[in-house]
Amino acid sequence: MLVKKVNAPEIKKALETLGLTQYETKTYISLVEKNKSDAKTLSKLTQIPRSKIYEVLTRLEKKKLIEIEKNRPTLFKSIKPSIAVEKIETQLKEYLTKEYKAQKSIIETNFNKKMQEITAAKNIILNQLDKIYEKTEDIEPSEVFVLIIRGKNSLKNHAQELILKATQNIQLMIPTDDFCNLESVIKTAVSKGVKAKLFVHNLTDSVKRLKDSAEIFIEDSPFPTNCGIILVDDETGMFISDNCTVGFKTSSKSALTVLSKFYEHELEESVKVKL
Repeated sequence: MLVKKVNAPEIKKALETLGLTQYETKTYISLVEKNKSDAKTLSKLTQIPRSKIYEVLTRLEKKKLIEIEKNRPTLFKSIKPSIAVEKIETQLKEYLTKEYKAQKSIIETNFNKKMQEITAAKNIILNQLDKIYEKTEDIEPSEVFVLIIRGKNSLKNHAQELILKATQNIQLMIPTDDFCNLESVIKTAVSKGVKAKLFVHNLTDSVKRLKDSAEIFIEDSPFPTNCGIILVDDETGMFISDNCTVGFKTSSKSALTVLSKFYEHELEESVKVKL
């Protein structure tokens, strides 16, 4: 029964976990079973070549798992496992603790270095690009300033940006009365004291959700105007095509006058609704 326990796979695996090779494990288990033996016998028991068994036994002695008795022939004796393994466990744990602390120090150093590099990179980018952005933003648009915008995403982004810059009032009409992409920015602008006015042809769900944020004017027409117009503070305007694929943004007084007159004309044919 003792031999079976010693030879159990979990025992072999446990010894290998403590750093023993397969040859060392087989040799040590055989010595524990026999208590002491010579190299020739151990070579036969473990099926380890005679030329290799001495090397294995020497390593086991260095690990303080066995002792060598200077007899003829030389005998090798196992040290009591509870004593031998205790020492190996202590050595391994000390080594791992030392290694852990060293690696932890390296990781922390690299982490702190990387964090500093990221912060420095961000500062460089912001300092450089913000200056360029601010210079561009500060340029006064000329009388004929018109920015052509192509693509639904670009139109949406410019419309949102325009609404968020409002300080007094915004007037809107949007193709198919779909305000889904603008709901949040309209509500944000209104929360800052900006007055909002919507001209629609249908009370869509997105229009209804803005009932507490804007004045809503509706025109019931069999031939509705389906383009989009956004007017902000009587200073900037935006036109959107009926299929939301192209448009323009402008601060030109003459262009704003045309957009404003068109919007006012539409309002004249509408009625204010309360939801």
